[in-house]
Amino acid sequence: MLFVTVSHRTKQAVKLFVLLVCVVALARVGLAITNGELAVVGRLQPIRNVTGAGDRVAVTFDISWGEVMPPKVLAVLKEYGVTCTFFLSGPWASSHPELVSDIVRDGHEIASHGYRHVNMSTLTKEAIEENIKQAHEAIKEASGVEPDLLRPPNGDYNNLVIETAQGLGYKVIEWGLDSHDWMNPGVTYIVKRVLDRAKSGDIVLMHASDTCRQTDQALPAILEGLAAKGVKVVTVGELLEGAGTD
Repeated sequence: MLFVTVSHRTKQAVKLFVLLVCVVALARVGLAITNGELAVVGRLQPIRNVTGAGDRVAVTFDISWGEVMPPKVLAVLKEYGVTCTFFLSGPWASSHPELVSDIVRDGHEIASHGYRHVNMSTLTKEAIEENIKQAHEAIKEASGVEPDLLRPPNGDYNNLVIETAQGLGYKVIEWGLDSHDWMNPGVTYIVKRVLDRAKSGDIVLMHASDTCRQTDQALPAILEGLAAKGVKVVTVGELLEGAGTD
Protein backbone atom coordinates (compact mmCIF):
# COMPACT_ATOMS: atom_id res chain seq x y z
CA MET A 1 0.00 0.00 0.00
CA LEU A 2 1.34 3.43 -0.97
CA PHE A 3 1.13 6.26 1.57
CA VAL A 4 1.49 9.87 0.45
CA THR A 5 2.54 12.46 2.98
CA VAL A 6 0.97 15.88 2.44
CA SER A 7 2.66 18.85 4.05
CA HIS A 8 0.78 21.37 6.19
CA ARG A 9 1.54 24.08 3.63
CA THR A 10 0.01 21.97 0.85
CA LYS A 11 -3.13 21.38 2.91
CA GLN A 12 -3.49 25.10 3.49
CA ALA A 13 -3.05 25.79 -0.21
CA VAL A 14 -5.75 23.26 -1.09
CA LYS A 15 -8.15 24.79 1.46
CA LEU A 16 -7.50 28.26 0.07
CA PHE A 17 -8.10 27.05 -3.48
CA VAL A 18 -11.40 25.41 -2.51
CA LEU A 19 -12.48 28.58 -0.70
CA LEU A 20 -11.70 30.72 -3.74
CA VAL A 21 -13.68 28.37 -5.99
CA CYS A 22 -16.67 28.62 -3.63
CA VAL A 23 -16.49 32.42 -3.52
CA VAL A 24 -16.42 32.63 -7.31
CA ALA A 25 -19.36 30.23 -7.57
CA LEU A 26 -21.39 32.22 -5.06
CA ALA A 27 -20.62 35.45 -6.86
CA ARG A 28 -21.82 33.99 -10.15
CA VAL A 29 -25.22 33.09 -8.71
CA GLY A 30 -25.52 36.42 -6.92
CA LEU A 31 -24.99 35.19 -3.36
CA ALA A 32 -22.76 36.34 -0.54
CA ILE A 33 -22.01 35.24 2.99
CA THR A 34 -23.00 37.84 5.57
CA ASN A 35 -22.79 37.15 9.30
CA GLY A 36 -22.62 33.46 8.53
CA GLU A 37 -25.77 33.47 6.38
CA LEU A 38 -26.33 33.31 2.64
CA ALA A 39 -27.95 36.44 1.22
CA VAL A 40 -29.00 37.50 -2.26
CA VAL A 41 -26.76 40.24 -3.60
CA GLY A 42 -28.38 43.06 -5.54
CA ARG A 43 -31.96 41.94 -5.00
CA LEU A 44 -34.21 44.69 -3.73
CA GLN A 45 -36.48 43.79 -0.84
CA PRO A 46 -40.00 44.91 0.08
CA ILE A 47 -40.86 45.98 3.62
CA ARG A 48 -41.92 43.05 5.80
CA ASN A 49 -41.04 44.16 9.30
CA VAL A 50 -40.19 47.47 10.95
CA THR A 51 -37.36 47.67 13.46
CA GLY A 52 -37.58 49.96 16.45
CA ALA A 53 -41.37 49.72 16.44
CA GLY A 54 -41.70 48.86 20.11
CA ASP A 55 -44.71 46.79 21.11
CA ARG A 56 -46.59 47.47 17.90
CA VAL A 57 -47.65 45.43 14.88
CA ALA A 58 -49.58 46.33 11.75
CA VAL A 59 -52.52 44.09 10.90
CA THR A 60 -53.33 44.37 7.20
CA PHE A 61 -56.14 43.14 4.96
CA ASP A 62 -56.09 42.43 1.23
CA ILE A 63 -59.38 42.75 -0.66
CA SER A 64 -59.78 41.65 -4.26
CA TRP A 65 -63.34 40.33 -4.45
CA GLY A 66 -66.58 39.99 -2.52
CA GLU A 67 -68.90 42.11 -0.43
CA VAL A 68 -69.80 39.83 2.49
CA MET A 69 -66.55 39.64 4.46
CA PRO A 70 -65.46 43.32 4.35
CA PRO A 71 -68.39 44.62 6.47
CA LYS A 72 -67.85 41.80 8.98
CA VAL A 73 -64.17 42.66 9.38
CA LEU A 74 -64.96 46.37 9.66
CA ALA A 75 -67.53 45.67 12.36
CA VAL A 76 -65.00 43.75 14.47
CA LEU A 77 -62.33 46.42 14.08
CA LYS A 78 -64.82 49.13 15.03
CA GLU A 79 -65.91 47.18 18.10
CA TYR A 80 -62.31 46.96 19.30
CA GLY A 81 -61.40 50.51 18.31
CA VAL A 82 -58.57 49.38 16.04
CA THR A 83 -57.43 50.92 12.76
CA CYS A 84 -55.60 48.85 10.16
CA THR A 85 -54.33 49.05 6.59
CA PHE A 86 -56.49 47.79 3.71
CA PHE A 87 -54.81 46.89 0.42
CA LEU A 88 -57.53 47.26 -2.22
CA SER A 89 -57.47 46.03 -5.79
CA GLY A 90 -58.47 48.68 -8.31
CA PRO A 91 -61.46 46.83 -9.83
CA TRP A 92 -62.84 45.98 -6.39
CA ALA A 93 -62.59 49.61 -5.27
CA SER A 94 -64.38 50.76 -8.42
CA SER A 95 -67.23 48.28 -8.02
CA HIS A 96 -67.66 48.75 -4.25
CA PRO A 97 -67.34 52.51 -3.60
CA GLU A 98 -69.74 52.34 -0.65
CA LEU A 99 -67.56 49.78 1.13
CA VAL A 100 -64.45 51.81 0.35
CA SER A 101 -66.19 54.82 1.91
CA ASP A 102 -66.91 52.74 5.02
CA ILE A 103 -63.23 51.81 5.30
CA VAL A 104 -62.21 55.47 5.03
CA ARG A 105 -64.96 56.59 7.42
CA ASP A 106 -63.71 54.23 10.10
CA GLY A 107 -60.23 55.74 9.91
CA HIS A 108 -58.38 52.88 8.25
CA GLU A 109 -55.40 53.36 5.97
CA ILE A 110 -56.01 52.88 2.24
CA ALA A 111 -53.33 51.13 0.17
CA SER A 112 -53.07 49.51 -3.25
CA HIS A 113 -53.19 45.84 -4.19
CA GLY A 114 -52.67 46.58 -7.87
CA TYR A 115 -55.18 46.42 -10.70
CA ARG A 116 -54.95 43.09 -12.50
CA HIS A 117 -54.42 40.21 -10.06
CA VAL A 118 -51.37 38.83 -11.85
CA ASN A 119 -47.77 38.16 -10.87
CA MET A 120 -46.12 41.51 -11.54
CA SER A 121 -42.67 39.94 -11.95
CA THR A 122 -43.88 38.49 -15.26
CA LEU A 123 -44.73 41.93 -16.67
CA THR A 124 -42.71 44.50 -18.56
CA LYS A 125 -41.89 47.83 -16.93
CA GLU A 126 -44.63 49.49 -18.98
CA ALA A 127 -47.21 46.90 -17.93
CA ILE A 128 -46.20 47.22 -14.27
CA GLU A 129 -46.59 51.00 -14.48
CA GLU A 130 -49.99 50.65 -16.11
CA ASN A 131 -51.14 48.18 -13.46
CA ILE A 132 -50.07 50.46 -10.60
CA LYS A 133 -51.42 53.64 -12.21
CA GLN A 134 -54.80 52.09 -13.04
CA ALA A 135 -55.20 50.91 -9.47
CA HIS A 136 -54.09 54.29 -8.16
CA GLU A 137 -56.74 56.15 -10.12
CA ALA A 138 -59.48 53.65 -9.28
CA ILE A 139 -58.71 53.76 -5.55
CA LYS A 140 -58.39 57.54 -5.58
CA GLU A 141 -61.76 57.86 -7.33
CA ALA A 142 -63.48 55.55 -4.84
CA SER A 143 -61.83 56.78 -1.65
CA GLY A 144 -60.58 60.30 -2.24
CA VAL A 145 -57.20 59.04 -1.04
CA GLU A 146 -53.99 58.78 -3.06
CA PRO A 147 -52.32 55.59 -1.82
CA ASP A 148 -48.55 55.33 -1.52
CA LEU A 149 -48.24 51.75 -0.27
CA LEU A 150 -48.37 48.81 -2.68
CA ARG A 151 -48.72 45.10 -1.99
CA PRO A 152 -48.26 43.27 -5.30
CA PRO A 153 -50.81 40.53 -6.01
CA ASN A 154 -49.73 37.17 -4.57
CA GLY A 155 -46.81 38.94 -2.90
CA ASP A 156 -44.91 38.48 -6.16
CA TYR A 157 -42.10 40.90 -7.02
CA ASN A 158 -38.65 41.35 -8.47
CA ASN A 159 -36.25 44.28 -8.73
CA LEU A 160 -38.17 45.76 -11.64
CA VAL A 161 -41.44 45.74 -9.69
CA ILE A 162 -39.88 47.49 -6.70
CA GLU A 163 -37.95 50.01 -8.80
CA THR A 164 -41.03 50.83 -10.88
CA ALA A 165 -43.25 51.20 -7.82
CA GLN A 166 -40.71 53.42 -6.09
CA GLY A 167 -40.46 55.53 -9.22
CA LEU A 168 -44.20 56.14 -8.93
CA GLY A 169 -43.90 57.17 -5.29
CA TYR A 170 -44.85 53.84 -3.71
CA LYS A 171 -43.32 51.76 -0.94
CA VAL A 172 -43.67 48.02 -1.59
CA ILE A 173 -45.14 46.21 1.42
CA GLU A 174 -45.15 42.47 2.01
CA TRP A 175 -45.58 40.77 5.39
CA GLY A 176 -43.49 39.33 8.17
CA LEU A 177 -46.30 37.06 9.35
CA ASP A 178 -48.87 35.29 7.18
CA SER A 179 -52.00 34.41 9.17
CA HIS A 180 -52.91 31.71 6.61
CA ASP A 181 -56.53 32.86 6.79
CA TRP A 182 -56.67 32.50 3.00
CA MET A 183 -56.36 28.74 3.49
CA ASN A 184 -59.46 28.60 5.74
CA PRO A 185 -57.57 26.24 8.08
CA GLY A 186 -59.87 26.80 11.06
CA VAL A 187 -60.35 29.70 13.45
CA THR A 188 -58.22 28.16 16.21
CA TYR A 189 -55.33 27.61 13.82
CA ILE A 190 -55.40 31.22 12.56
CA VAL A 191 -55.54 32.67 16.07
CA LYS A 192 -52.75 30.46 17.40
CA ARG A 193 -50.51 31.10 14.41
CA VAL A 194 -50.73 34.88 14.79
CA LEU A 195 -50.43 34.99 18.57
CA ASP A 196 -47.57 32.48 18.69
CA ARG A 197 -45.52 34.17 15.97
CA ALA A 198 -46.23 37.91 16.14
CA LYS A 199 -43.19 39.94 17.14
CA SER A 200 -42.35 43.62 17.41
CA GLY A 201 -42.72 45.51 14.15
CA ASP A 202 -44.38 42.70 12.23
CA ILE A 203 -46.70 43.36 9.31
CA VAL A 204 -49.43 40.72 9.56
CA LEU A 205 -51.15 39.48 6.41
CA MET A 206 -54.90 38.87 6.59
CA HIS A 207 -57.71 39.06 4.04
CA ALA A 208 -61.19 40.54 3.85
CA SER A 209 -62.17 38.91 0.57
CA ASP A 210 -65.17 36.58 0.58
CA THR A 211 -63.03 33.52 -0.20
CA CYS A 212 -61.51 33.85 3.29
CA ARG A 213 -64.45 32.64 5.35
CA GLN A 214 -62.94 32.54 8.85
CA THR A 215 -61.15 35.88 9.16
CA ASP A 216 -63.90 37.74 11.00
CA GLN A 217 -64.31 34.85 13.46
CA ALA A 218 -60.59 34.71 14.24
CA LEU A 219 -60.11 38.46 14.48
CA PRO A 220 -61.60 39.10 17.96
CA ALA A 221 -59.36 36.52 19.64
CA ILE A 222 -56.34 37.85 17.76
CA LEU A 223 -57.00 41.43 18.84
CA GLU A 224 -57.69 40.39 22.43
CA GLY A 225 -54.61 38.18 22.53
CA LEU A 226 -52.32 40.89 21.19
CA ALA A 227 -53.74 43.41 23.65
CA ALA A 228 -53.19 40.96 26.52
CA LYS A 229 -49.51 40.82 25.53
CA GLY A 230 -49.29 44.60 25.54
CA VAL A 231 -49.05 44.76 21.75
CA LYS A 232 -50.76 47.66 20.00
CA VAL A 233 -52.24 47.23 16.52
CA VAL A 234 -51.50 50.16 14.18
CA THR A 235 -51.51 50.94 10.47
CA VAL A 236 -48.48 50.29 8.27
CA GLY A 237 -48.01 54.04 7.93
CA GLU A 238 -47.90 54.46 11.70
CA LEU A 239 -45.49 51.55 12.00
CA LEU A 240 -43.14 53.12 9.45
CA GLU A 241 -42.98 56.52 11.13
CA GLY A 242 -39.54 57.07 12.58
CA ALA A 243 -38.50 53.42 12.43
CA GLY A 244 -36.17 51.24 10.37
CA THR A 245 -37.39 48.57 7.96
CA ASP A 246 -36.54 44.97 7.12
